[in-house]
Amino acid sequence: MTYLYRRIFKTQATGAIALQELVQTMFVAEMLISTGELWIVSPWISNVVLIDNRSGNFDALNPEWGRREVRVVDVLMALMARGTVVCIVTRDDDINRPFIGRLTDAAVQSALEAQLSVTLRDKLHTKGVLLSNSLLMGSMNLTYNGLVITDEWVEFSLDQQELARTRLEFEHYLRS
Repeated sequence: MTYLYRRIFKTQATGAIALQELVQTMFVAEMLISTGELWIVSPWISNVVLIDNRSGNFDALNPEWGRREVRVVDVLMALMARGTVVCIVTRDDDINRPFIGRLTDAAVQSALEAQLSVTLRDKLHTKGVLLSNSLLMGSMNLTYNGLVITDEWVEFSLDQQELARTRLEFEHYLRS
């Protein structure tokens, strides 16, 4: 039997670890099979931990990371270096500027700025992480509060038709 969907209802008391492990698994898989483009659509985004490599379990993904918690900018830079185009859609505000600045600076320093697209939308409320073969959508911003503190509802999908529809919807942000 193939399961294409998973819903997580996260509160401070339950589900935080399951959500963090799901996000980690999504990005580990992306490091292994990235096929060209990923989207992070989140009104608020910060440089949160995506992969916990303190035990060295993920050393093979990128030996340069070392045994530490690997954050969004680290993972996105590694993916861009492998040819992935990273599309970020977020709001232009004081919360997001440090993250956008750090990611943009890192892309420029590595001559990967052509692999990065940042779109700023003042009215953005949509939230989703769309990778090559998976999608996470719901109420969660890609922040520490979203991953750990606040009550959130998210749905994980492996349905390729759903991923294709979402990709088309996300591409509208680039045209409008």
